Amino acid sequence: MHAAMTMSGVAAFVLLEFVLVGGPMLVVDWSRKRRVAAIERQMALTDALNGQLGAIVSPVVTKPLSGPWEVQIAVPLSRLAAVGRILAIVNAVLSGVERIREKPYRVVLRATENAQREARASQARQSTLGAPCCDPVTGW
Repeated sequence: MHAAMTMSGVAAFVLLEFVLVGGPMLVVDWSRKRRVAAIERQMALTDALNGQLGAIVSPVVTKPLSGPWEVQIAVPLSRLAAVGRILAIVNAVLSGVERIREKPYRVVLRATENAQREARASQARQSTLGAPCCDPVTGW
């Protein structure tokens, strides 16, 4: 009876040590592997985009806890042909990294500050040019 109590005490101590030391180590290792995988994908994507289009965009690759990989890119909307090319490169790179074409991922495109500013300026120019009684210098 005394030996069984001692063995159960030792087993509880070993289990407690695993939970207090080994558990956090496993969580930290899992987190590090996720971060390394995201950095690898981001570097591959950045290299491919810079190699084919130049340094016009900079992607950010993340992996939410629940859901597919996510690529966030601030794109110049004034260059729509470049946006299509960017999406093609993202698809090629992420398909090549995964080695399986059916792996899901999400692409989030955001307009850059310059593109938004250019669009507002273009709209302002068009509305000013279309007005019948406006002075082009003063706008009145």
